[in-house]
Amino acid sequence: MIDPNDIRFIEEHIGKQLRAKRKKRGFTLAVIASKIGISHQQVQKYEQAQSRISAAMLYKFSSMYGVGIEKFFEDLKVTENKKNGTASDTIDIIHFNNEVINILIVEDNPADETIARKALEEFRNLNILCVHDGVQAMEVLRYKTLCPDFPKPDLVLMDIFLPKKDGLSVLRDIKRDRDLQCVPVIMLTNNTSRETMVNSYKSGASGYICKSFDYETFKDNLSDCIKYWSNAVVLPTTYSNYTRSS
Repeated sequence: MIDPNDIRFIEEHIGKQLRAKRKKRGFTLAVIASKIGISHQQVQKYEQAQSRISAAMLYKFSSMYGVGIEKFFEDLKVTENKKNGTASDTIDIIHFNNEVINILIVEDNPADETIARKALEEFRNLNILCVHDGVQAMEVLRYKTLCPDFPKPDLVLMDIFLPKKDGLSVLRDIKRDRDLQCVPVIMLTNNTSRETMVNSYKSGASGYICKSFDYETFKDNLSDCIKYWSNAVVLPTTYSNYTRSS
């Protein structure tokens, strides 16, 4: 028999998949509710694993999102272990936090952009947009005149030395904007100046990564950064997944 705690893991995993697929397609709770014929509160309960979803209802969601039912079980693996000398089913979550993370990369150096993309290949739950100067960054973030379908980023990775508008200026604009100031911004730079680093943090940076000349080191640093922001912390845009409505 599968332990009740393991069943809970499965339900939470499916809920995260439901929300990830809805957010990826830009649907609101109300839109999904109206199409499926249930209340938006019930959709939210499914996503938060407050209500157990039936196979028939899961099929409706899979049809709505245009995926097979098996997609809701991705990264969830059942293994068989030994407990007290007897076989028992346990749940092994390969990548439990399956929330789609929207990342904006602001990088004008093609080589560094390539490294960043290479470092992020291992993460299957990322939606990435890369722009190449500070003006483009603000067009995406504030004005939505560039790539209007790209959601509000959960995380920004930004070089300091950018054409047209430097990274520190963009950072300050982000932190002065009430709609954007909660978005974490990680500064990327070859500059090892302590003054530049301090100014970045004073301006509201959530992190400061020096671009190592060693490819593997820079790649590993970016990978560790994404693991932290996607797995270890709760981002403002994903907070509702960790709360429970009354």
